[in-house]
Amino acid sequence: MTTPDFSRDDLIAQLSWQLENGIDCALLDSPARPDSWQKPLTIDAILSGSAQKRAAQKIPQAVIQAQTQANDTPSQVKEAPAPAYDMPADRMPSPVASTSKAQPAGTATKDLDSITSLEALKEALSQFEGCALKRTATNLVFSDGARDARIMLIGEAPGRDEDRMGLPFVGEAGKMLDKMLATIGLDRSHVYITNLLPWRPPGNRTPTSEETQMLLPFLKRHIQLKNPDVILALGGSSAKSLLDTSLGILKLRGKMQEIDFGDGQPVPVLPTLHPAYLLRSPAQKKLAFTDLLQLRAFYDRLSPTQGT
Repeated sequence: MTTPDFSRDDLIAQLSWQLENGIDCALLDSPARPDSWQKPLTIDAILSGSAQKRAAQKIPQAVIQAQTQANDTPSQVKEAPAPAYDMPADRMPSPVASTSKAQPAGTATKDLDSITSLEALKEALSQFEGCALKRTATNLVFSDGARDARIMLIGEAPGRDEDRMGLPFVGEAGKMLDKMLATIGLDRSHVYITNLLPWRPPGNRTPTSEETQMLLPFLKRHIQLKNPDVILALGGSSAKSLLDTSLGILKLRGKMQEIDFGDGQPVPVLPTLHPAYLLRSPAQKKLAFTDLLQLRAFYDRLSPTQGT
């Protein structure tokens, strides 16, 4: 048996076809055993584990059914390709070069424990010079929404509009996010919004793993200081970093997990699809809606003494 010869263009075309069909990781020699996957936490399991978050009312049966359907949704859904860069390829900074001058993570984050307020954390980020993304961004994008909200939304990285205005989710994806919240009777006054990264990657490129790992301690401190009752992780990059997993968002979405971000206070994290992805793939809005119903059910069952 001879191996067929493929040109470089042929190989790139084949890889692109696989990526467009959702094949974004190496395949094993045999299928992964379903019983080896981590079972998602249910709303009841999470709420019953924390006395101050016990429910005062039952979840409507329609919401329970929506959660069941969401968890049973097949994961073989094709993800849309990412949008093209808005900067010419020959002007794109090299991802390796962008982090080559970054200071060691230990030096960058050694004083985070001494930060005791969101204002101080924002100031620390504005003074931080260890990440090259800051030098190509226009503004630091720290947060938006209500500081006392029980729900924390964490996106991936600022886009062009966010970088220009210094606020998360203010572009087209932000409009979609507002519509998503409105479907469950919420708006920005009910949520607190931030991103995995506080600076826009040049040309909206995907952040490197080095950039993500460098800035992740800041995000964890952000979560500790905000102390939310539940986190909605918007998009694959956010969900993977928060949950420390390599699984894709279509396998993670709709499955709530409790995560300890370093202060001994586990926080429920619910991954869902990013608004920008829904703009490219509107047929997947039904999946996001079932996740939002689950979020609303959790929100309704929180103790009334924890805020409005």
